[in-house]
Amino acid sequence: MLGYESGRPTPQFSGLPWHLEDPVTDALPELIAYDADSDLLPAAVEVYIRTWNHPWVSSLEFFLRYARKPGFVGRVAAVRGQVVGMGFGHRSLPGDWWHDRVAQEVGPSPALHEAWVLVELAVLPEWRGAGVGALLLRELTAAQPCPRMLLSTGSRNTGAQRFYTREGWNYVHPGMVFSPGQEPYVIMGRERPDKR
Repeated sequence: MLGYESGRPTPQFSGLPWHLEDPVTDALPELIAYDADSDLLPAAVEVYIRTWNHPWVSSLEFFLRYARKPGFVGRVAAVRGQVVGMGFGHRSLPGDWWHDRVAQEVGPSPALHEAWVLVELAVLPEWRGAGVGALLLRELTAAQPCPRMLLSTGSRNTGAQRFYTREGWNYVHPGMVFSPGQEPYVIMGRERPDKR
């Protein structure tokens, strides 16, 4: 049953079949799929809000829009029934704003052909450094349907860039601006290990 606090769902899911019963503090997260119709979607949104401090309604609309795109894959990480991380992405297709902007900067790169884009990966602050992000990223990598993957992250976010590099991602573009007034974003990519 979803809990509600301040009119929006809280990411606590006691009593669902996948609820982790193990009270051990170093319990491994359970990785669970979600989509636009899932009861887990609000918990994924809550992690996003706590990470980026965006408003609830626009964040929920953002998730619903992406969850309906072709090739959507979403996962949450839950520890003892509490969602502590989330990630999602979809096929990168011509006609999508992100794909078209990257194609303008990168040109006809093979990295854009049959690619899946990681849109968001977030872990609650108190769970960072515990391997949750790496588990989520590896699960999303294995579950997504394409031979290549892409992502964008802030050019000043060197911590994220180091994380992705450790996970086998390479630079596709050193820094591009998606919208005027925004900081530059690096574009990173990799092949799916079992699709080479």
